[in-house]
Amino acid sequence: MVAPERKLTASQVILLAAADLAEAGNQEFSEWDLTVAAWTRDRFRFGLRGFAQTYPDHKRVMMEIMGQKSHSPVQQKFIEKIRPNYYRLTELGQTAAQRLLHGEPLKPEPVNRTKAVEKPAVVKDPYDVIKAFISRTEFRRWQDNPAEPRDWTGAARFLALSETELEPVDRLTEVRDAVKAAMDWCNDQEAVYLTRRSGTSSNPIHVRDLAELLDFLQALVYRFPEYLDRTSVKFRRR
Repeated sequence: MVAPERKLTASQVILLAAADLAEAGNQEFSEWDLTVAAWTRDRFRFGLRGFAQTYPDHKRVMMEIMGQKSHSPVQQKFIEKIRPNYYRLTELGQTAAQRLLHGEPLKPEPVNRTKAVEKPAVVKDPYDVIKAFISRTEFRRWQDNPAEPRDWTGAARFLALSETELEPVDRLTEVRDAVKAAMDWCNDQEAVYLTRRSGTSSNPIHVRDLAELLDFLQALVYRFPEYLDRTSVKFRRR
């Protein structure tokens, strides 16, 4: 299937990629099949940073179909998850893909459109917050070695607990909410990079770094549950 040349959103490209797989006889397909199909359609958007023409970015595709985003093909019932890691194109999705291929606009529900516009306002401008944490040594070391940080001191230093009166678990929640707000903004704006919204000069932050920062925060929770897992903290204080 070859779509007419027109500007498509990331979710629409993924929908057409799913339609490509279905047309090739794949009534069911894995998330990795979908990643490669989406990358084949748009290597710049779904390519691995620095190697876009050679390797797909699996996390970038997953960002579009996971979660509760109103524009997600899964939330719009165009693609449905049939078991862990596997999906199929629905009849509604087949119809939507055909509309795109014929240059016809999709018509999202007004309620969903309103929510998509409002979501970026959750955090006025998360860039400076994100930039501070994404630049920290502990996060960069973890990217090279998942065993880092090896002790709580490193985690506390990353969370900058000395600069806040918040409890560790609340501080982590604050940072995680800022990262999610930044990812929401990028998805709603169809942006691959997060930049400072004031228009002043800033080094862009790739959405892949945002996804990895979320992974790092979750790794900290697993590694130091006595400080960062809310259930464990409540139990310890009884």
